[in-house]
Amino acid sequence: MAQQSVDRQAVADRPPRMTFEEFVHWVPAGVQAEWVDGEAIILTTSARHVRLSRLLTSLLSTFVAMFNLGEVFPAPFLMRARPDGPGREPDLIVLLAPHLDRVHQLGIDGPADLAIELLSPETVTTDRVRKYHEYEAAGVSEYVIIDAREGRHGFTYYALNDDGRYAPVTPNANGRYHSTILPGFWFDPRWFEQQPLPDAEDLLFEIAPDAYDAWIAAKRPRSGPDSAR
Repeated sequence: MAQQSVDRQAVADRPPRMTFEEFVHWVPAGVQAEWVDGEAIILTTSARHVRLSRLLTSLLSTFVAMFNLGEVFPAPFLMRARPDGPGREPDLIVLLAPHLDRVHQLGIDGPADLAIELLSPETVTTDRVRKYHEYEAAGVSEYVIIDAREGRHGFTYYALNDDGRYAPVTPNANGRYHSTILPGFWFDPRWFEQQPLPDAEDLLFEIAPDAYDAWIAAKRPRSGPDSAR
Protein backbone atom coordinates (compact mmCIF):
# COMPACT_ATOMS: atom_id res chain seq x y z
CA MET A 1 0.00 0.00 0.00
CA ALA A 2 0.90 3.32 -0.70
CA GLN A 3 1.99 6.86 -0.42
CA GLN A 4 3.67 8.89 2.29
CA SER A 5 1.88 11.73 4.05
CA VAL A 6 2.00 15.15 2.40
CA ASP A 7 0.31 17.14 5.19
CA ARG A 8 1.90 15.67 8.32
CA GLN A 9 0.14 18.08 10.70
CA ALA A 10 -3.28 17.22 9.29
CA VAL A 11 -2.51 13.54 9.62
CA ALA A 12 -1.26 13.97 13.18
CA ASP A 13 -4.36 15.94 14.16
CA ARG A 14 -6.90 13.61 12.58
CA PRO A 15 -9.94 12.82 14.74
CA PRO A 16 -9.86 9.40 16.42
CA ARG A 17 -13.26 8.56 14.90
CA MET A 18 -15.15 9.95 11.91
CA THR A 19 -17.94 9.08 9.53
CA PHE A 20 -17.14 8.06 5.97
CA GLU A 21 -18.36 11.45 4.71
CA GLU A 22 -16.13 13.24 7.24
CA PHE A 23 -13.20 11.07 6.17
CA VAL A 24 -13.70 11.92 2.46
CA HIS A 25 -13.56 15.64 3.22
CA TRP A 26 -10.73 15.31 5.74
CA VAL A 27 -8.13 13.19 3.92
CA PRO A 28 -5.30 15.51 2.77
CA ALA A 29 -4.44 15.67 -0.92
CA GLY A 30 -1.75 13.19 -1.94
CA VAL A 31 -2.15 11.04 1.18
CA GLN A 32 -3.16 7.41 0.71
CA ALA A 33 -5.54 6.51 3.49
CA GLU A 34 -8.40 4.11 4.09
CA TRP A 35 -11.54 4.30 6.22
CA VAL A 36 -12.45 1.21 8.23
CA ASP A 37 -15.09 1.10 10.97
CA GLY A 38 -14.87 4.84 11.63
CA GLU A 39 -11.06 5.00 11.72
CA ALA A 40 -8.73 6.66 9.21
CA ILE A 41 -5.73 4.43 8.46
CA ILE A 42 -2.68 6.10 6.91
CA LEU A 43 -0.66 3.92 4.53
CA THR A 44 3.09 4.07 4.06
CA THR A 45 5.46 2.98 1.33
CA SER A 46 8.97 1.93 0.30
CA ALA A 47 11.21 2.54 -2.70
CA ARG A 48 10.40 -0.89 -4.17
CA HIS A 49 6.70 -0.28 -3.63
CA VAL A 50 6.86 3.00 -5.57
CA ARG A 51 8.81 1.43 -8.43
CA LEU A 52 6.40 -1.48 -8.74
CA SER A 53 3.43 0.87 -8.70
CA ARG A 54 5.00 3.05 -11.40
CA LEU A 55 5.66 0.03 -13.63
CA LEU A 56 2.16 -1.39 -13.22
CA THR A 57 0.51 1.98 -13.81
CA SER A 58 2.43 2.56 -17.04
CA LEU A 59 1.92 -1.00 -18.26
CA LEU A 60 -1.80 -1.29 -17.59
CA SER A 61 -2.68 2.30 -18.51
CA THR A 62 -1.09 1.90 -21.92
CA PHE A 63 -2.60 -1.54 -22.58
CA VAL A 64 -6.09 -0.36 -21.60
CA ALA A 65 -5.71 2.75 -23.79
CA MET A 66 -4.46 0.70 -26.77
CA PHE A 67 -7.69 -1.30 -26.89
CA ASN A 68 -10.00 1.39 -25.47
CA LEU A 69 -11.02 -0.97 -22.65
CA GLY A 70 -11.67 1.53 -19.86
CA GLU A 71 -9.51 3.47 -17.41
CA VAL A 72 -6.78 2.87 -14.84
CA PHE A 73 -6.64 4.69 -11.49
CA PRO A 74 -3.44 4.50 -9.41
CA ALA A 75 -3.46 5.32 -5.71
CA PRO A 76 -4.39 7.48 -4.01
CA PHE A 77 -7.97 7.08 -5.26
CA LEU A 78 -10.72 5.90 -2.96
CA MET A 79 -12.93 2.89 -3.72
CA ARG A 80 -16.03 2.08 -1.69
CA ALA A 81 -16.93 -1.24 -3.26
CA ARG A 82 -20.13 -1.60 -1.20
CA PRO A 83 -22.34 1.23 0.13
CA ASP A 84 -22.04 -0.08 3.69
CA GLY A 85 -18.41 -1.14 3.43
CA PRO A 86 -15.01 0.39 4.18
CA GLY A 87 -13.31 2.93 1.97
CA ARG A 88 -10.24 1.28 0.45
CA GLU A 89 -7.44 2.57 -1.75
CA PRO A 90 -6.03 -0.27 -3.86
CA ASP A 91 -2.63 0.46 -5.30
CA LEU A 92 -4.14 0.14 -8.76
CA ILE A 93 -7.73 0.03 -9.99
CA VAL A 94 -8.89 -0.95 -13.46
CA LEU A 95 -12.45 -0.09 -14.48
CA LEU A 96 -13.84 -1.34 -17.77
CA ALA A 97 -15.64 1.13 -20.04
CA PRO A 98 -19.19 -0.03 -19.11
CA HIS A 99 -18.44 0.69 -15.45
CA LEU A 100 -16.92 4.17 -15.70
CA ASP A 101 -20.17 5.60 -14.37
CA ARG A 102 -18.93 4.42 -10.96
CA VAL A 103 -16.31 7.19 -10.98
CA HIS A 104 -16.97 10.49 -9.26
CA GLN A 105 -14.73 13.37 -8.30
CA LEU A 106 -13.41 11.88 -5.07
CA GLY A 107 -13.34 8.17 -5.84
CA ILE A 108 -15.25 5.14 -7.05
CA ASP A 109 -18.64 3.96 -5.81
CA GLY A 110 -18.78 0.26 -6.57
CA PRO A 111 -16.26 -2.52 -7.20
CA ALA A 112 -13.25 -2.31 -9.48
CA ASP A 113 -13.00 -4.83 -12.29
CA LEU A 114 -9.37 -5.44 -11.35
CA ALA A 115 -7.71 -4.41 -8.08
CA ILE A 116 -3.98 -4.74 -7.40
CA GLU A 117 -2.50 -4.54 -3.92
CA LEU A 118 1.22 -4.31 -3.19
CA LEU A 119 2.09 -5.95 0.11
CA SER A 120 3.96 -3.89 2.67
CA PRO A 121 5.01 -5.16 6.12
CA GLU A 122 1.96 -3.51 7.72
CA THR A 123 -0.65 -4.75 5.24
CA VAL A 124 0.03 -8.48 4.84
CA THR A 125 -3.01 -9.66 6.78
CA THR A 126 -5.22 -6.85 5.49
CA ASP A 127 -4.42 -7.53 1.83
CA ARG A 128 -4.39 -11.33 2.02
CA VAL A 129 -7.37 -11.85 4.33
CA ARG A 130 -9.61 -8.83 4.94
CA LYS A 131 -9.48 -7.34 1.47
CA TYR A 132 -9.69 -10.78 -0.11
CA HIS A 133 -13.07 -11.30 1.53
CA GLU A 134 -14.22 -7.71 1.02
CA TYR A 135 -13.37 -7.66 -2.69
CA GLU A 136 -14.86 -11.10 -3.25
CA ALA A 137 -18.14 -10.14 -1.57
CA ALA A 138 -18.31 -6.82 -3.43
CA GLY A 139 -17.74 -8.39 -6.85
CA VAL A 140 -14.23 -7.23 -7.75
CA SER A 141 -13.74 -9.51 -10.75
CA GLU A 142 -9.98 -9.99 -10.46
CA TYR A 143 -7.67 -9.43 -7.51
CA VAL A 144 -3.86 -9.49 -7.76
CA ILE A 145 -1.52 -9.38 -4.77
CA ILE A 146 2.18 -8.66 -5.36
CA ASP A 147 4.71 -8.76 -2.53
CA ALA A 148 6.45 -5.38 -2.48
CA ARG A 149 8.41 -5.93 0.74
CA GLU A 150 12.14 -5.43 0.38
CA GLY A 151 13.87 -8.72 -0.37
CA ARG A 152 10.59 -10.61 -0.78
CA HIS A 153 8.79 -11.89 -3.87
CA GLY A 154 5.31 -13.28 -4.23
CA PHE A 155 2.44 -13.15 -6.70
CA THR A 156 -1.15 -14.30 -6.26
CA TYR A 157 -3.98 -13.96 -8.76
CA TYR A 158 -7.67 -14.52 -8.05
CA ALA A 159 -10.72 -14.34 -10.32
CA LEU A 160 -14.40 -14.67 -9.46
CA ASN A 161 -15.89 -17.98 -10.55
CA ASP A 162 -19.49 -18.66 -11.57
CA ASP A 163 -20.48 -18.92 -7.90
CA GLY A 164 -19.12 -15.44 -7.15
CA ARG A 165 -16.20 -16.84 -5.16
CA TYR A 166 -12.51 -16.24 -5.72
CA ALA A 167 -10.59 -19.05 -7.35
CA PRO A 168 -6.82 -18.94 -7.88
CA VAL A 169 -5.77 -18.19 -11.44
CA THR A 170 -3.13 -20.72 -12.45
CA PRO A 171 -0.28 -19.95 -14.82
CA ASN A 172 0.08 -21.53 -18.23
CA ALA A 173 3.05 -23.62 -19.29
CA ASN A 174 5.10 -20.44 -19.74
CA GLY A 175 4.38 -19.24 -16.22
CA ARG A 176 2.01 -16.51 -17.41
CA TYR A 177 -1.23 -15.52 -15.70
CA HIS A 178 -3.86 -14.46 -18.23
CA SER A 179 -6.56 -11.94 -17.38
CA THR A 180 -10.17 -12.80 -18.17
CA ILE A 181 -11.42 -9.20 -18.15
CA LEU A 182 -8.60 -7.72 -20.26
CA PRO A 183 -8.44 -9.83 -23.42
CA GLY A 184 -4.87 -10.56 -24.44
CA PHE A 185 -3.29 -9.23 -21.25
CA TRP A 186 -1.13 -11.38 -19.00
CA PHE A 187 1.29 -11.09 -16.08
CA ASP A 188 4.60 -12.86 -15.66
CA PRO A 189 5.63 -12.84 -11.95
CA ARG A 190 9.28 -12.90 -12.98
CA TRP A 191 8.91 -9.28 -14.12
CA PHE A 192 8.58 -8.17 -10.49
CA GLU A 193 11.67 -10.04 -9.33
CA GLN A 194 14.06 -8.27 -11.69
CA GLN A 195 16.51 -5.62 -10.51
CA PRO A 196 16.14 -3.11 -11.93
CA LEU A 197 12.54 -3.62 -12.91
CA PRO A 198 11.85 -3.99 -16.64
CA ASP A 199 10.65 -1.12 -18.78
CA ALA A 200 6.90 -1.05 -19.43
CA GLU A 201 7.48 -0.50 -23.15
CA ASP A 202 9.55 -3.69 -23.39
CA LEU A 203 6.78 -5.64 -21.67
CA LEU A 204 4.13 -4.23 -24.00
CA PHE A 205 6.17 -5.35 -27.01
CA GLU A 206 6.23 -8.79 -25.39
CA ILE A 207 2.50 -8.91 -24.56
CA ALA A 208 1.02 -7.39 -27.72
CA PRO A 209 3.81 -6.48 -30.16
CA ASP A 210 1.70 -5.80 -33.26
CA ALA A 211 -0.95 -3.80 -31.42
CA TYR A 212 1.63 -1.76 -29.50
CA ASP A 213 3.63 -1.05 -32.65
CA ALA A 214 0.46 0.13 -34.43
CA TRP A 215 -0.56 2.24 -31.43
CA ILE A 216 2.83 3.95 -31.31
CA ALA A 217 2.73 4.58 -35.06
CA ALA A 218 -0.73 6.12 -34.81
CA LYS A 219 0.44 8.52 -32.09
CA ARG A 220 3.63 9.48 -33.93
CA PRO A 221 3.43 12.98 -35.50
CA ARG A 222 3.09 12.79 -39.27
CA SER A 223 5.53 14.61 -41.50
CA GLY A 224 5.62 15.45 -45.18
CA PRO A 225 3.16 17.13 -47.53
CA ASP A 226 0.15 15.14 -46.26
CA SER A 227 0.64 16.12 -42.62
CA ALA A 228 -1.04 19.50 -43.05
CA ARG A 229 -4.28 17.99 -44.34
